[in-house]
Amino acid sequence: MAGGIVVGYDGMEGAAAALSTSVSIAAAFRCPLVIVFGYRPAPIGGDVPTMARAVREVGEQMTDEALAVVKAQDPAVEATVELVDDRPADAILRAADEHDALAIVVGATNKGPIAGGLLGSVTYQVVHRSTRPVVVVPARDEGDG
Repeated sequence: MAGGIVVGYDGMEGAAAALSTSVSIAAAFRCPLVIVFGYRPAPIGGDVPTMARAVREVGEQMTDEALAVVKAQDPAVEATVELVDDRPADAILRAADEHDALAIVVGATNKGPIAGGLLGSVTYQVVHRSTRPVVVVPARDEGDG
């Protein structure tokens, strides 16, 4: 049997929705869940190693919170975290290959195509570069429960 479910997580609304969905999928397939946080900043100048350390520290805190969410939603789901020194899309795709993932789960923002295009969408990159199934989960609106 193939490996588990890989979810990209960055603490944003879309990632929170993706995390919840990935827990449900992992539970349904009775497989492990791997929460991936890629922390290498884009090379835009400045002290990249210092920035990478700072982003990694934020990632550690966010993924600890994500593990707590997983356990609260379904304590039976086996979840692990991978903090990867790579750009987010590359980290997610590499983790999916390393774990022979059944699927990748990523969140989508409600920012629209122009903002996503200007900022570089991790979701877009994962969908278009993955050789595995990708589940894209929209961010929940404020009124959604």
